[in-house]
Amino acid sequence: MVFPLGVNLYMTSSSSNESTDKRFKITYCTECGYRDKADKLATELETALKVGCQIQPAEGGVFEVEDKGVLIFSKKATDRMPEDGEVLKIVQGVADGLSLEEAQSVAGPPASAVLEWIFGLFRSPSDTK
Repeated sequence: MVFPLGVNLYMTSSSSNESTDKRFKITYCTECGYRDKADKLATELETALKVGCQIQPAEGGVFEVEDKGVLIFSKKATDRMPEDGEVLKIVQGVADGLSLEEAQSVAGPPASAVLEWIFGLFRSPSDTK
């Protein structure tokens, strides 16, 4: 799945007019209680990549991650929150030469996990024993 602005993350110019030197921008919904997830992700990215993260409050159910201004994860586009380590895997995949779409596909939950979740919605509690 290619998100809007799906350009090569690492071909963008570093001469941005942004007033911040933060590489990543994490936008989260304050009404939904996503601040803890945003903080955890920022810590993960800062620790693993030794770069800064800007955390931006918003509304409307959003949880988005941008890398140098390029949207690499969107809760609205995927209809789910990122798995632990997923955003880092996307960044590493692109750094290893994958396209953004390929990196997102490889980093996301396996299709079987998604299907299992969907099927679980239709199971009665007695089916799980």
